[in-house]
Amino acid sequence: MDDIVIIKAKIDYVESFCKAVDTVAREKKYLASTEGFPLETTRAFVEIIEKNDLAQFYALKDGIVIGWCDILPKSFEEMKHVGSLGMGVLAEYRGKGIGSRLIETTIQHAKTRNGIEKIELEVFESNTNAIKLYEKYGFVYEGKRFKARKLDGKYDNIILMAKFL
Repeated sequence: MDDIVIIKAKIDYVESFCKAVDTVAREKKYLASTEGFPLETTRAFVEIIEKNDLAQFYALKDGIVIGWCDILPKSFEEMKHVGSLGMGVLAEYRGKGIGSRLIETTIQHAKTRNGIEKIELEVFESNTNAIKLYEKYGFVYEGKRFKARKLDGKYDNIILMAKFL
């Protein structure tokens, strides 16, 4: 996967990022929403990330976003030392180390540039590959929300994980 580059989020890639999020969301397995966000909402989100030098990175292949990872600080003043991790990789690129490259780069930026001391995440219990990835990077189990998701008549628990930097 030498032809895949990891770059800091840029508004230039907002349409591609928007499409990648929508593609992963429509799989109905990995993200909380089942469809992506409107382009203008995504544009405003990326503009805030760029303006504040927040930790969001894209994996690009031939100039197209094929994966992303972000660690964004909580909004309350007393919780800004805590970041929330979100990520996704398009199906055809999973299992190739792209998630690892994204998470390593994003954690480093969040720690050194954004003052993040703790990273939290939520993951569906059925997403065992993601859980293994997070464990590989030192995330530990903090709790579980039982039957927190019900989609197409099926329940899934949400696992709460965290890592102190």
